[in-house]
Amino acid sequence: MRLTATVDINAPAEIVWACVEEPDKIVQWVEGAVGHRYITPVENGVIVGSQFEQKLQQGKEIVTFIGTVTDCQQPQRFGFHIPSPAYSSDALFQLTPLSDETTQVDYSIDVELHTLKAKVAGFVLRLPLTFFVPKQMRRLKQLAESLTAAPETSQAISPEQTNVGETV
Repeated sequence: MRLTATVDINAPAEIVWACVEEPDKIVQWVEGAVGHRYITPVENGVIVGSQFEQKLQQGKEIVTFIGTVTDCQQPQRFGFHIPSPAYSSDALFQLTPLSDETTQVDYSIDVELHTLKAKVAGFVLRLPLTFFVPKQMRRLKQLAESLTAAPETSQAISPEQTNVGETV
């Protein structure tokens, strides 16, 4: 199952990149994220192959995922793979500067369902997930734009505070 979204963000590519790659910013816009950290050292400035730990609140539980960075071409492309017994996902952010102050983000995530339970859930959740991905991109947009507006004092903005258009 492939899910995609495109959003234009009124922020320079470097700020959008920081939101996509830096753990302290990731937890501000990824819904449910309660922790994100790199767990393997970056060798000679090369992050591809590095592993990270992401903790997500799922209902009453906090679930830990270990992922691997699969693509990193700063500030244009950032990709990662997260495996789990039930499903695996491969995500890719592609950043395209439209101007010095505007960046287009094309996001895609391929989800492979491994178990019968996951396949049934995937069928049932397909429609809600098509809304979830654009919602995540709105959250990314809001954070990046808030950092652009006041870099030294900005806070994450609630996704409900603004309406953002996106393409699905």
